[in-house]
Amino acid sequence: MVNRKYIASIVLLIASSMLVRGQLLPTYGEERAGLSAFTFLKLPIDPASVGVGGASLAMTEHSFGALVNPALVSGGNQQGFFTSNRALGGGISHDFIALTKARANGQHIALTLNSLSTGSILERTVWQPEGTGATTAATLTSVGLGISQAFSEYFHAGMQLKYGLEQLGVYRAHNVYLDLGFLYKLDIADLQFAAALTNFGPNTPISNLPVGDESALAATPQMFSMGLQWTAWESGNQKLTPSFQLNHPTDNAEYYAAGLKYQWRSYYWTSMGYQVGSQKSLPWMGFGMKGQIGGWPMEWGVGAMPTPYGTYQGTLGLKLKPLSW
Repeated sequence: MVNRKYIASIVLLIASSMLVRGQLLPTYGEERAGLSAFTFLKLPIDPASVGVGGASLAMTEHSFGALVNPALVSGGNQQGFFTSNRALGGGISHDFIALTKARANGQHIALTLNSLSTGSILERTVWQPEGTGATTAATLTSVGLGISQAFSEYFHAGMQLKYGLEQLGVYRAHNVYLDLGFLYKLDIADLQFAAALTNFGPNTPISNLPVGDESALAATPQMFSMGLQWTAWESGNQKLTPSFQLNHPTDNAEYYAAGLKYQWRSYYWTSMGYQVGSQKSLPWMGFGMKGQIGGWPMEWGVGAMPTPYGTYQGTLGLKLKPLSW
C-alpha cells in the first residue's frame, strides 16, 4: 500500500507549483516581433498547416511541404500542382503556387512562387491624412527552387534557394534566402520528427531611402523550428494525430504551436490548433477532403487563421496530381 505521507507530499507539490509563474523559453524581444523584411514568408497559408496552428513541420500528409519544410516533399512523396490563397481583406491577397516532381533514387524537385500584393493604396502623409491624391501599391514576391532527398525509408532532407523582391512605392528591397530541413520517421506510433531553418540569409538593404538613411537594413525573416507528429489513436478507418512545434524567429519572440487532426480513411480530415506565446489568442481550424478531377487525384481544403484583433482570415488550398506523374 502506498504511504499516505508520500501521496500528501505529491499533492502539496503539485498545488504549490500552480502558484509559481515562469516560462520555459525567454521572450527577449516581443516588442520587436515582425520587424523584418519579407514577413509574409513566415506564415503557413496552406489549409493543413493552418488547421493545426502552424504545427506542420513534421506533417507529410495533406501539408504543402515546399512551403513548410522541403524535406516533407520526399518524405510524403508530394508530387503535382499545389496552390493556396489567403484573403486578408481590403484588396490584399496572399498566394502560393508550387510544382513538384519525383526523380530517380528518391529525389524530388520543387518550383515555388509566394506572393503578397495590396492593389492600389491611397497615399497618405502626416500632413495630409486624407490622402495626397496619389496612389501607391505594395508587391512582395519570392520564387524558389528546391530539392528533397530520401536517404532511407526513415530519413529525408531538403533545401530550397529563394529570391525575394519587396517593393512599396519607391522603396525596394531584394535578397536571397535558403531553407534547410530534415525529417526522421520512427516505427513507434508513426512518430515523425523534423527540424528546419527557413529564410536564412543576410540582412536586407532597402533602396531609395531618404537622405541620411541609405545604410538602413531590414532583418531577415529567419526562423528555426522543431516539430513532431505521431498517431495517438487509431481504430478502423479513423485516427487522431497530434502535432507540436517550437518556433524561434529572428526577433527572439519564441512561440509554441500545437494541433490535433482527425482523419477518416485518408479521404476526410478536420483539425484544430493553437499557438502559445503569439499574439493570436483564438484557435486555428481546418478541413479538407480528397476527390478526383478528370481522373486526376485531387485534394482541397479550407482553413481559418486568427488575427491579433479577434477576427479570422480564410485560406483555401488545392492539390492536383497528374496521372502521368
